Amino acid sequence: MRIPRAVQNLIESFEKLPGVGPKSAQRLTFYLLHVPQVELDGFASSLTGLKTGTKLCSICKSIDEIDPCSICSDNARDHSTICVVEQPLDVLALEKSGNIKESTQCFMDV
Repeated sequence: MRIPRAVQNLIESFEKLPGVGPKSAQRLTFYLLHVPQVELDGFASSLTGLKTGTKLCSICKSIDEIDPCSICSDNARDHSTICVVEQPLDVLALEKSGNIKESTQCFMDV
């Protein structure tokens, strides 16, 4: 059976994502073939908005909707204390956990 080019292209795109192998890429693609068009359009819009709706903070390199980010823009934080993290997800986890003082700024280790 010959796979349509549009299907093959999407499989190959999914395979480029970290942790997604060929079988997972196929499952995701064939799942999306059966999703109602309105949901698929919403998914496509979310993907497009990922880049157009985010900015890289010029100070700490975190991701936000504004530059500088909401953490760096917060005047209540003590900008003399920093926490260096590897990934933006690390900042989210620290902020959510409450294990980091509100006065601390996080910087990406780039």
